[in-house]
Amino acid sequence: MSAEPLYRPTRIPTVWIALAIAAAVLAVDVFTPQEMPPQYLYVLCILLTIWSPRSQTLWWMATLCTLLTVLGAYLSPPAYDFYIILFNRSIAIILLLATALLAQAYRRAHEQLRLLNQELEARVEDRTQDLSRAFAEREQLNRDLHDDVLQSLYAVGLRLEAGQSVPQAEPAGMTALAAQALNQLKLTMKQIRTYIAGPQPVPEKHPPFDTAFPALIQSMTIGTGPKFRVDMDPQLTAGLSHEQADSILLIVREALSNCLRHAQAREGVVTAQRRNGVLRVEIRDDGVGFDPVAPRQGLHGLANMGARAKAIGADFTITSQPGQGVRIELTLPIPQRSSGS
Repeated sequence: MSAEPLYRPTRIPTVWIALAIAAAVLAVDVFTPQEMPPQYLYVLCILLTIWSPRSQTLWWMATLCTLLTVLGAYLSPPAYDFYIILFNRSIAIILLLATALLAQAYRRAHEQLRLLNQELEARVEDRTQDLSRAFAEREQLNRDLHDDVLQSLYAVGLRLEAGQSVPQAEPAGMTALAAQALNQLKLTMKQIRTYIAGPQPVPEKHPPFDTAFPALIQSMTIGTGPKFRVDMDPQLTAGLSHEQADSILLIVREALSNCLRHAQAREGVVTAQRRNGVLRVEIRDDGVGFDPVAPRQGLHGLANMGARAKAIGADFTITSQPGQGVRIELTLPIPQRSSGS
């Protein structure tokens, strides 16, 4: 992973500017009295190379300025005390070398800070992605537990409640409901073990959507609840991925569970049709309805259904008013298979 660097060398003609300054300093050095030390101004040329993209430019400029410092003494013969001139030239050369060393140390420190900044940005980005993945996995687990395990437990509870309303004179009915509840509990325990074990590969024997869809609706139908009528086209499995089929089934389960627990409906209709490459699933009931835009706290089912629909590329709408039932519609484009495939 590469982070965008915050530092880039400034693109200015540092070498040409430094050479121009060096020429000007040489001219001043030649035409001024020898007791004056204008050669100290060569330090400016070395400092300019800090902004050069090439580190070698620093030492080339330091060498050039040193040679010009010596050359200036020959171009303008000593007219003053020789030792003062020698002292000034020696101090100038030492100053140039010290400036070059400090400039090199500055460049190295700046480069190290740039690399540390890049590394820090990369670590922050990695950590942010890790947190985003962890949050997404947590949200996915929350949806799975709510839409899968929790709904299965709700179904068990509804069957047990239905068993309480069966007359004692009909033990066969009570036994059938108890057996269904027990089977549902076994399935729920298997689901919980799957979540504890972590993500598992998709099993090879995956029930087709054409079979799982009506079986789900039948499993969500209890004696004391609303009667669901199924209007389903044949051969809906073609073109559906496992992820899309599982998400649609979970959305339908959540909708039916809400109908059983909250709608107080007498009957409902579940429709699954494919027209012009679009799969349309609709769940309707004649219950008490609700206001979809009213704020609700602690209820995640509707949000989970919308999130699952969005994840598979489907459009999801809820239409309802108090006293007028609920209509939930999901539309999913299915790519057409060519006749040669």
